[in-house]
Amino acid sequence: MESMAGWAYLLIFVLLVLDCLIPAVPAETSVIAGGALAANGHLHVAVVLLASASAVVVGDLLMHEAARRGGRRLVERFLRGERYGRAVARVARLLERRGGAIVAAGRFVPLGRTTVALVSGYAEFPRRRFLPAIAVGAVLWSLYVVGLGYLGGNVFSGNPLAAAGLGIALSLMVTGVTTLAQRLRLRMRRAGNPIL
Repeated sequence: MESMAGWAYLLIFVLLVLDCLIPAVPAETSVIAGGALAANGHLHVAVVLLASASAVVVGDLLMHEAARRGGRRLVERFLRGERYGRAVARVARLLERRGGAIVAAGRFVPLGRTTVALVSGYAEFPRRRFLPAIAVGAVLWSLYVVGLGYLGGNVFSGNPLAAAGLGIALSLMVTGVTTLAQRLRLRMRRAGNPIL
């Protein structure tokens, strides 16, 4: 059983590193499942958190460095189109003003982790600011996602699939509400409402 747990931690780590480089990989699901399995005693929650947070740091650092060294070609390859061009320019401006906070928070925004890692590397955001910020973001994100799985594991003890399903549903709900709130805020700002 212990060797199976080792494979589970390795799978979480590898999927998360790949997810930082290729956003289509379903890594968040593996972390939620890891939290659910930890709640049922099949994995150790601290090791799931360690695998998750360290993979996020490694993956985001790899993407940051690739963009830093690959420059414009890499950014343009991954972020094609006018919409993405505007997003890249916006993130670059935000990095100048609120660099560390943007890097840490990027982990919580859909496609934010890849965009922030790419643009921060492309904009040559200093590593001495990038590393601590991504470490904070990785730990907070890991606590959040593993916590969702752990909560599901406690609600549906003995049924890891239902537990992971609950964690995924909660994650999608939080992401959906956050995305809607951001869009509403942007529309209100465009309409001239200074409060939002």
